[in-house]
Amino acid sequence: MSTIPGFNQIQFEGFCRFIDQGLAEELSKFPKIEDTNQEIDFEFFLVEPLIKERDVVYESLTYSSELYVSARLIWKNDRRRYIQEQTILIGKIPIMTSLGAFIVNGIYRIVINQILQSPGIYYQSELNDNGISVYTGTIISDWGGRLELEIDRIARIWVRVSRQQKLSILVLLSAMGLNIREILENVCYPELFLSFLNDKKIGSKENAILEFYQQFACVEGDPVFSESLSKDLQKKFFQQRCELGGIGRRNMNRRLNLDIPQNNTFLLPRDILAAADRLIRIKFGMGTLDDMNHLQNKRICSVADLLQE
Repeated sequence: MSTIPGFNQIQFEGFCRFIDQGLAEELSKFPKIEDTNQEIDFEFFLVEPLIKERDVVYESLTYSSELYVSARLIWKNDRRRYIQEQTILIGKIPIMTSLGAFIVNGIYRIVINQILQSPGIYYQSELNDNGISVYTGTIISDWGGRLELEIDRIARIWVRVSRQQKLSILVLLSAMGLNIREILENVCYPELFLSFLNDKKIGSKENAILEFYQQFACVEGDPVFSESLSKDLQKKFFQQRCELGGIGRRNMNRRLNLDIPQNNTFLLPRDILAAADRLIRIKFGMGTLDDMNHLQNKRICSVADLLQE
């Protein structure tokens, strides 16, 4: 018979995981300073709190530790290699006490595990105002952002970036870098995609990016295509909003029968194509819907995850 670990143990394990893994992952997201002749290495370390737990409560202080980063600049020429080191104070991080809690301004605070929707894709059906069943596939990212695929009564597939706006799925796929031939060759029902080909917005990748960016960023007027606009869309949508994470990638692979590597945690055109094929099959009775409220579609967001977020 297995025993449920104590509250303190759960809290400590989560906090230690944040210090050992999560903190390093967040620091690694900072832009790197690179040069052809220079290298920069970073190592972080925490300093023991200068005040005891009991004194922190009495003096209404925060029980914390100073976070330092040891930076090492390495530059080299044809003959020699030079190293310069410097320790930089990043800030202070609250430290968990022996009770499994934090002390902030002299008050005990607790971070409790949460049950959240697991990232991945979920297929559902609901009746619209006319009593017609509308089938959707909702892709949920690691941080909770959503991208919704919707198939209408004449089997055209749309993408909802927000509740108010929807775009042709071909606009999304073209903005992600695929051309029409690649799209039609990699879906099981290409004839259902042909109905969008008369849309002038799908003529080129540039037009698709402009249309998608205008809807996503709610830009008024007629924006002009540029490389900076394309990079901005890649960063704000495809890299931030569509990050699946490790759990999301595993769930997407399992639901759509894909074999994309686990370390590839971003939403790919291959995901969208497979999701569209599955949505078409479900509409015509060849697949099953998902219950988003079932516990198998939930995940535990631990102390480590919450602190990292």
